[in-house]
Amino acid sequence: MVRVALLTFAGLLAASPVLAQSQALPSGVSSYAPATAAPTASWEARVGAAAANPGGRESGLLNFSGELLTPRVLTLNDRIASAFVPRFHIGSSANFNGTRYAYAGATWTVDIARNVFVEASLGAALNDGKTGLVVPENRLTVGCNTGTREAAALGYRLNDRWSITATLEHFSAVGCSDGDKPRGPANFGARLGYSF
Repeated sequence: MVRVALLTFAGLLAASPVLAQSQALPSGVSSYAPATAAPTASWEARVGAAAANPGGRESGLLNFSGELLTPRVLTLNDRIASAFVPRFHIGSSANFNGTRYAYAGATWTVDIARNVFVEASLGAALNDGKTGLVVPENRLTVGCNTGTREAAALGYRLNDRWSITATLEHFSAVGCSDGDKPRGPANFGARLGYSF
């Protein structure tokens, strides 16, 4: 029974292009006409690298990052209004010898030109940084392992699927009372994105 269903399904898939070609096209439309609009992007995955905390403790480390963004929660035709509609994200930033963190939150994207955009992100984050009274000289005093992550990015769309962004991100340790002058990491880097 399962074999019959699979063979029937395979036959329908094979016949679908023939059926589609046999249907009449509207007047003035060529079967070879290119698509008039790019497909709308849904999800986006980004990977990249960044310099960790330049000029401070943990500087000189290379951070690797990954992020997954959802589609906008609402689709609007107005470019200005759609800038206020966020996408949600989840991601992480990791290195071998410094503070690593995972985060989730919202990202707002504003198109500056057809291929150029800027972004702002805000969300909650968890880190594995050093806390307490004794912190090694080469590590940041983060104060606590929970906080917020803020990020800003300037991006360029290479085509309808691929983009590249220059990113500044910061783990905020504001409100942490543990340690002397807690400071979260700040990373400067670039990410390659793929929309699917």
